Amino acid sequence: MMDFKNLYKSLPEGGYTHGYIPRPVAVVCVKENPFTVAHHTPVNKDPFIYAISVDKNNYSYKLMLESEDFTINFLPFDFLKEVDTIGKTHGNEVNKWQLTGLSYHKSQTVSSVLIPNSLIIYECVKLNHIEFEDHCLFFGKVVMKHYIKGKLKPGKVRYLLFHGKNYYSTNKKPKKI
Repeated sequence: MMDFKNLYKSLPEGGYTHGYIPRPVAVVCVKENPFTVAHHTPVNKDPFIYAISVDKNNYSYKLMLESEDFTINFLPFDFLKEVDTIGKTHGNEVNKWQLTGLSYHKSQTVSSVLIPNSLIIYECVKLNHIEFEDHCLFFGKVVMKHYIKGKLKPGKVRYLLFHGKNYYSTNKKPKKI
């Protein structure tokens, strides 16, 4: 019989860990400010509604409250350093576009910008949000989808996955930066 107590580390109520479970990283753009999220998910099919979780201590949270829309951009693994830099800097302190060398373009249906190097882009109109103690869950109705035709099939794309604590991987080998 397995000795559960010696095999697993337990956290008390309120304890939190990413658990090193890989999640696709998305770069959300609100207005002209990009920021990263690893906690996001589709929540409805018709209409297509997508949710993102934003830390309430971040500048991006303030912008999300003020804005009526946002874009969700899924960059490939080739953009690991740029995405990591976006996640570790604050838009009210530095110009993330200059810092990373990434470019942005005007969206087709919303006022927030999009990142043209992305594999998939969702243009979203903000519907509502739910406040929690340290994060806020924002819901957006996807009003336009963009994707690179023929590049999203398994084996043809390398998604950027976040494991927590500065560990990233793709469908290949984990890499720490």
